[in-house]
Amino acid sequence: MAPPASVGQKQSRPEKKPGERDFINAIRDTHGTDAVASAFLQTDDRVLARVTDGIYRQPASALRELISNAFDADATEVIIDTDAPTFRFMKISDNGHGMDDEALARLIYHIGGSSKRTTVGAEIGTTAKTDPNKSPKGRKLIGKIGIGLFSVSQLTSHFQVITKVKGADHRLFADVTLQTYSETGEPSDGTFESGHVQVRAVPTDDRDAHGTEIVLLNVRPRARDILRSRDRWDEFFAPADPDPADTADAKVAPPPYHVGFAELTRDYDMPPLYRAEPRLPWASTDPSEQRMSLLFNAVANLVEGDRDRPELAKSVDQYLSTIWALSLSAPVEYLERHPFDLGADEVLAFKLSNTGRGRAEPVTLAPGQSVRDALGLKAGEADPAGTFKVFIDEVQLKRPISYRYWPKERQGVPKPLLFVGSYTPDLSSVSKTVRGGDLAFEGYLFWNPKVVPKENTGVLVRINGASGANFDDTFMKYQVSEQTRLAQTTSEIFVSQGLDAALNIDRESFNFAHPHYQILSNWVHRALRQLANTHKGLGDEIRAERNLQVSIEAGDQLDQFVARTWARARNDFSDPPPKVRIANTPIEAASLRREGAMALDRTLLPPLPKLSARKIDDERRRREQVTAALAAVLDGFGVLDDMPYDRQHELISALLAVIYADAQT
Repeated sequence: MAPPASVGQKQSRPEKKPGERDFINAIRDTHGTDAVASAFLQTDDRVLARVTDGIYRQPASALRELISNAFDADATEVIIDTDAPTFRFMKISDNGHGMDDEALARLIYHIGGSSKRTTVGAEIGTTAKTDPNKSPKGRKLIGKIGIGLFSVSQLTSHFQVITKVKGADHRLFADVTLQTYSETGEPSDGTFESGHVQVRAVPTDDRDAHGTEIVLLNVRPRARDILRSRDRWDEFFAPADPDPADTADAKVAPPPYHVGFAELTRDYDMPPLYRAEPRLPWASTDPSEQRMSLLFNAVANLVEGDRDRPELAKSVDQYLSTIWALSLSAPVEYLERHPFDLGADEVLAFKLSNTGRGRAEPVTLAPGQSVRDALGLKAGEADPAGTFKVFIDEVQLKRPISYRYWPKERQGVPKPLLFVGSYTPDLSSVSKTVRGGDLAFEGYLFWNPKVVPKENTGVLVRINGASGANFDDTFMKYQVSEQTRLAQTTSEIFVSQGLDAALNIDRESFNFAHPHYQILSNWVHRALRQLANTHKGLGDEIRAERNLQVSIEAGDQLDQFVARTWARARNDFSDPPPKVRIANTPIEAASLRREGAMALDRTLLPPLPKLSARKIDDERRRREQVTAALAAVLDGFGVLDDMPYDRQHELISALLAVIYADAQT
């Protein structure tokens, strides 16, 4: 069979295009009359060229789109080789259906005209025979527009597609060269040659094999530099400033975990020449299926070291951050289990109302019963095409979200709180031209005294199991001041019908004006109010049980002042301020933090004045009380939020030095 023509081959204009002159004349005919001129909206080729040339923001975006394509092709396994740590090339292989001559030709000739969710898809084998919104084996499709393959333009201008369908006696090899769009020098008719492709068929004896491999050649220098964290390493390796007093140009340190930094070589068979050896959270002998857990735990364990809530961006390099982002976005399993599969031993469960804003309804779980079973939830059920697994450089991707309990010493609630709901609004009364189709989703809000890492705070929307964005820490522009509770909440929405029309073309953001997005955001905001009311109610009940102890502790005027100030600053009267512990050593302080306490190191206290032995103990206790009060007030105003522990100590020590300046004799 002759290879398909080049992607850039000029074709005859669409049938509607010649009518443009007629439409102009029709508009002119309306001048001075009550007549109207009508036409269908159309897209110029150059618009599509711009779309395929630069809508994706990060290297992870391109890999995300290729993973989604494999999922839609009913693959059960995707294997990605990034050539880390140099990233000169990449290979993405799947065991999906593959493409035959017709499917490959359509992909080339119809950029932006996906066969998915159309009757054409059933004819060429990309969709189910009876439902164009599902894959041949029954998965709800992620892709829709048909430009996912061309996301690779973010990474390279030259790639190969090697594909085969089961039963075929050949593989198809397509060599694709993309052309960068230019505003100047293009034909006046709006056509644009987006690239060139050559296809050949290579015989094979393996008729049962099927799947697609995409090879990205000569990865763009900027994409390589992003994945290598080049800017950060350049600063690290830069010569030190000769003036030690100049702290403005302090040397940037590598993150605690990274893939290392190696010089680029032209010989692909040559091992990397490291300038900085890798510091990965796993060993080469650790199984692939355990490595995401090791990565998550490595970040989580920084809680007891540098700060209260570690930040992913400061804990890992761009390569590990890319793995993390893909693990969040891909339709893969969770690190531990789906949140709907949690039981009474792990959470206090509540059912969200779709209308009210009061307290959520408690859900009583029987021993061994999950939230899913109790409420009949569907998200996370068995995949009709089989379990979907993705491996990047021998790391099996799993969603890096944990539902373990991170206690705080002052927190009276004994377990995390899981708020769960579902919504299928009746939109039948809304005009079809406005409502954007039907909408159905399930969702949860998981409250924990601490969310680890910080980036897991917010709401993440999954459409048919996949997401193009990270957590939205604004909770869809929630306007109510809930500083503490929002920072303690992780939420996911699982959309089973609708909303994908509200996705912008990059699939990483939403059209806020779309009715589906407005309905969903209103639901999330109602759910947050129910979470807040329920949590406050639980706090009131717990506080009532300890009124006697509170009244005893409140006998000291300083304690009363701190309690009032902290509550007003946090706008939270359901919990007392933190009880600050003064530890003898940094090691003891770290141990107390692991137990959920707010702990400071005694070494930050200013020297005690010269006093008699009888008074020295009293003065020490009083200063510790003032230190604890000062730390609690700073915490109330959010000054210490996300501040590294050493900086907290430095700040509090400086304030204490000011307070006791006159006493240092």
